[in-house]
Amino acid sequence: MTASALERKTSERVRISVGKNGTTTWMPQELLFELKDARVTPHIATFGGTSYQIATIGSVHVARRKRSNPFAVLTFLLGLGVLAAAIVKSRMTGLADEYFSMAVTGVAVMLAALLLQLIWPGRVYVLVLRTSSGDVDAVTSRNKEFVSNLQKAVEQAFLVRAREPPVSEAGGSTATSM
Repeated sequence: MTASALERKTSERVRISVGKNGTTTWMPQELLFELKDARVTPHIATFGGTSYQIATIGSVHVARRKRSNPFAVLTFLLGLGVLAAAIVKSRMTGLADEYFSMAVTGVAVMLAALLLQLIWPGRVYVLVLRTSSGDVDAVTSRNKEFVSNLQKAVEQAFLVRAREPPVSEAGGSTATSM
């Protein structure tokens, strides 16, 4: 690892403790992941403007969810408009037979839009953090790789924290030597 990469990885500093006399101890924080508005260190995960303490996260997983396909929604609205126009024109003129094919076309377009939504839904991937207050949708993205990398970074933060010795109230290590 180059010196600049190491400097970048440890450039962020985090307040570890405040002593009895009001002094603050700052320690370098290893950067595990940073891309866009997401940043993960062994102690803090920040997504957008929200930060989570790694110690308060019980588990993490990626959920795939479906959402409306914008093209299918527009197609459905177009079909609905054609159907509405056929109904209005047939009532105005009193000639329902002349506008029957237009109404059938509107219904067919609406059915095609529903099928399109079933076949080609919009998909998003959500990073879900399980905390003591319940599941939190921390990040939502169409980019599966990005969300998967965030999950791996949070899991790596779990491992880094598990390897650290516990810290006592006075700020010293509670590990005993054998």
